[in-house]
Amino acid sequence: MRYVSYALRGMSLFAAVLTAAGCSSEKATREFTVPESLCGVSVPADALSQLLPASGKRLTVDRNGTLDDGSGLCAVKVDADTVLEVSGERIDAGDSARNILRSRLSIRDPKSAENNAIAYVDHAAVSLISCQGADTQEEDISTLIKVLEPARPDESAMKKLIRGYTDSLKAQHPCRARP
Repeated sequence: MRYVSYALRGMSLFAAVLTAAGCSSEKATREFTVPESLCGVSVPADALSQLLPASGKRLTVDRNGTLDDGSGLCAVKVDADTVLEVSGERIDAGDSARNILRSRLSIRDPKSAENNAIAYVDHAAVSLISCQGADTQEEDISTLIKVLEPARPDESAMKKLIRGYTDSLKAQHPCRARP
């Protein structure tokens, strides 16, 4: 009987320690605001939110170059970590989104959407805007979005983000001739 009493006391003490440890640990929270645009292009904030880290204090976006210059890059940082990158560039007409995703990030079997103008996986996506018939008919606009740790890969959120970004970019008429 004495062994049972010691065993019960030991289990009770163990349960109390676990409870105290659970109560004292603080859950990580997100203190930053999710942006509604990246690189000057509106994005679906709900999709972006699903890809960004679940916690962090400060979000910043560093932008270098523009499509008017031929290429642009935005790096999204949470605290000190780069968690998402968006790059856009003018490329020779005729490539495919799937091929770009395969060649740039070695992704073997991406999913496609929008008549193959979009290719995506849970952590990266590419879209192409065809400029045929515009002033720059020998070029297309390519956009690559990728998430980096500690961001959170999510296939449906990535698809929604690249679609929303591409639709917003199209509305800006990026195919016009460069100055």
